[in-house]
Amino acid sequence: MFSNFLKEIKNRSFLLLLTWLSVASVSYLYKETLIFLIVKPSLTIFQTNSLYFIFTNLTDLFLMYLNLTFFLATQISLFFIGYHLLLFLAPGLHNFEYKKLVIVFSLSFLFWILSVIILNSYILPISWQFFLSFQTPTNQSMISFHLEAKITEYINFYICLYYICCLNFQLFVFLFIFLDYMKERLNLLRTLRKFTYFGFFLIATLLTPPDVFSQVILGLSLIAFFEILVVGVILKINLLKNDLMRQPIKTN
Repeated sequence: MFSNFLKEIKNRSFLLLLTWLSVASVSYLYKETLIFLIVKPSLTIFQTNSLYFIFTNLTDLFLMYLNLTFFLATQISLFFIGYHLLLFLAPGLHNFEYKKLVIVFSLSFLFWILSVIILNSYILPISWQFFLSFQTPTNQSMISFHLEAKITEYINFYICLYYICCLNFQLFVFLFIFLDYMKERLNLLRTLRKFTYFGFFLIATLLTPPDVFSQVILGLSLIAFFEILVVGVILKINLLKNDLMRQPIKTN
C-alpha cells in the first residue's frame, strides 16, 4: 500500500518536472513575443514619445530571458501542482470535501486570471503615470529628469507587481474559506464585523502601493466581497432549513 503511494508520488513528480521543462522550453523559444506582451501595456503611456529600454552589461539580455522563462514556467506549474495534489487526495476525501476543494481551486484560478488582466489593463499603466509624474519639470524647477529604463529592472518591476496583484486577489479565496468555516458562527461574525473591516484596510495598506486610492479600492473590494459572501451563506442556511422543514416526519 505504501509502495503504491510512493510510486504515484514519483510518477506525478516526473509529470510536473516534464511540465516545467516543456513550458520553460516553449517560453524560451517565444521569448521575444513574451517580452512584447509584457511591454505592450506600457505602450499606451507613450503614445507621443517612443519607449525604449537599455542594458549595460553584455549578459543582461540573456539573464533577463532566463529569468522570464523560469518565472513563467514556475507560475504555470503551480496550477498543475494544485491539480495533481487534488487528484492525489481525491480517493481519501468525502464527496463534500472534494467539492469544496474543487470550488477553492476554481476560485483561485479565476482570481489569478482576473489579477493578470487587471494588472496589464489598469495597474501597470497607472504605475507608469504615477512614477513618471516625478520627472515632469515644473515652471519653478531648475532640474529636469529623463528616464532611460533598463530592461532587466523593468522585468523585475513587472514581476514584483505581478506577485503583489496576485496575492491581493488570492485574499478573496481565503475570505471565502474563512466565511465557509464561520457559517455556523454568524453571530460571532456579526460581532466582529468592525474588526474585520479594520483588518481589511490594514491588509490593503500593507499590500498596495503607498497611495490612498489603491488602499481604498482594495479595502472596499474586500468589504464588498465579504458582505456578498455573508449574504450568500445566510441564504444557503435558510434554504437548508426550509428544506428540512418541508421533509415529512417519519412515524413508526
